[in-house]
Amino acid sequence: MKTWHADGFTLIELLVTLLVAAVILGVGVPNFSEFIANNRMASAANDVVSAMHLARSEAIKQRANVTICPSANWQALNPGCNNGGRLADGYIVFVDCSAPAPNCGAPNLAVDAFDTVLAAHGPLPDDIAPRVTTDAAGTEYLSFSATGFPRNAPGFGAAISNLQLCDHRGNHDIGGGVAAGRWVQITPTGRPQIYRDLTYVQGAQNPLNGC
Repeated sequence: MKTWHADGFTLIELLVTLLVAAVILGVGVPNFSEFIANNRMASAANDVVSAMHLARSEAIKQRANVTICPSANWQALNPGCNNGGRLADGYIVFVDCSAPAPNCGAPNLAVDAFDTVLAAHGPLPDDIAPRVTTDAAGTEYLSFSATGFPRNAPGFGAAISNLQLCDHRGNHDIGGGVAAGRWVQITPTGRPQIYRDLTYVQGAQNPLNGC
């Protein structure tokens, strides 16, 4: 008669396997979560700065005002500005003229008959909380003139000059002196600059005081 011998795990082998798996998960899951958070923060900052570069370059090219403003209906066929809103809820980039060409007039933060929407972006991730330097009661917007320099929209308070992005990690070094958050500064000439070094993001030179 032929007999079969069944091999299997002993209780000790099973416990050792579970212990090794627990150690791997304990080390790997936090690192993976940090990796996801780092990518989410970098993507949000890069998207905002890309929109700023687009707005500035189009303002110079079209010799007109180009504005970034919050938009509650950014995904609509004809989106508009959400005056008093926040960029975290979605935003659009558009040619912002209050008069027909060649006299653009002042920006009025309204997509009207003289304007063209150039780009639209959805809300920032829920975990990322932006803060800006602007009139506390005003709209979070940034408008560029035909020279590429920032300008204010009459009646809407000061335009953004700094943007701070933070997440649940707050003031945290993710390694190599790199901050978990990002500081975006708009220079007087209109060029946006991302700071990721912890000494800048959390330094005295940041008017938003970091995360």
